[in-house]
Amino acid sequence: MNIAIWGTGVFGKYIEEQLKDNTNYLIRYFVDSNEALWGQEINGREIISPKRLQEIYAKELDFVLVAFLNGIEIYGLLSQMNIKRFGIIWNRVLEAGMLLKADLSEDKNIVWSNAKYLDKPVLRRLETNIMDGCNLNCKGCSHFSNLFAQGASVLFEIYCRDLKRITENVYIHRFNMLGGEAILHPQMIEYIEYTRQLLPDSEIEIVTNGLLLPRQTEKFFLCCAENNITISISGYPPTLQLKDKIIDILEKYQIVYIFREDVKEFGKNIDLSGTANPRDAVKRCRESRCSFLREGKIYKCPFEALGNRLFEHFGLDIRLHGGIDIWDENLDWSVLAEWFMKPHEPVDACRYCGEEVKIAWEAAKEPALEDWVVSKGV
Repeated sequence: MNIAIWGTGVFGKYIEEQLKDNTNYLIRYFVDSNEALWGQEINGREIISPKRLQEIYAKELDFVLVAFLNGIEIYGLLSQMNIKRFGIIWNRVLEAGMLLKADLSEDKNIVWSNAKYLDKPVLRRLETNIMDGCNLNCKGCSHFSNLFAQGASVLFEIYCRDLKRITENVYIHRFNMLGGEAILHPQMIEYIEYTRQLLPDSEIEIVTNGLLLPRQTEKFFLCCAENNITISISGYPPTLQLKDKIIDILEKYQIVYIFREDVKEFGKNIDLSGTANPRDAVKRCRESRCSFLREGKIYKCPFEALGNRLFEHFGLDIRLHGGIDIWDENLDWSVLAEWFMKPHEPVDACRYCGEEVKIAWEAAKEPALEDWVVSKGV
């Protein structure tokens, strides 16, 4: 079969390396939106424009394979281009160093354009806290976990109700379960099983600091393996001391995992004056793709959803108002999904996001306002 790979970066080259000896597929072209690359070659294959792809697809290609991080963002574009068959590879294939199946059509790490679940609007990514509290309490935590009690959590009944409502109306491409520290929750297995039940075709990831992984039961690890859950570990200094032990356990149970780079610093950026330029703020935002579910609403980012915890804790006369009510009977889910596909659309909370200042990572014994704030305004 003749194919083109959309993506000329590390991801695209990683897939090309895997397929070069697979006689089922012949890579004819690479595709990229960057005009400066058109006409160049990667291992003898020409890099072409999306327009050229559209012109030659019907005559020369059987399908297109999308291989760049968050490739689901061009799902709508590919559909409009009348590309009859395309597959979008999950991020974890690159991030976890996975190998694709010899028969790509059987690989669950690829979302194919003819999949039945794509009859719904596509929501690129959604994440939510399972636990608000944390066992580590990082200084300047972007989810304000050290301002919650360690046992603070999102009720299972609310979680189930809201997730069911969303999945009835959209396909979620990637779903992150986090906190705080998600696996602090005593019902974590129930959360995992229910999530996979509602999201049989989605990439599901548990984000954790990893410190509690060596203490988990075999039942927990078997649950993660059976439900095809990715475990993403943040490499904080205390976690790195357990890195080899954590990896041994996850590999024993054949769990897909991502060990993130060493976390040596955090960033703080809250400007209490509320005078930041929203469009400038969202362009530099590291969480602009982190749409966040919180008690019946979807927010553009965790700060919009959780920032009021900071203001209330320190007695500040500021309140954020936002989020999209998923229980609104007049909600147009297609419009919602399309809006969240746009990473650079600001919300009112962006007025409180100033220039980021890097701070050294450390656990906070006693959280202070200065852990998050770069400017107190006038």
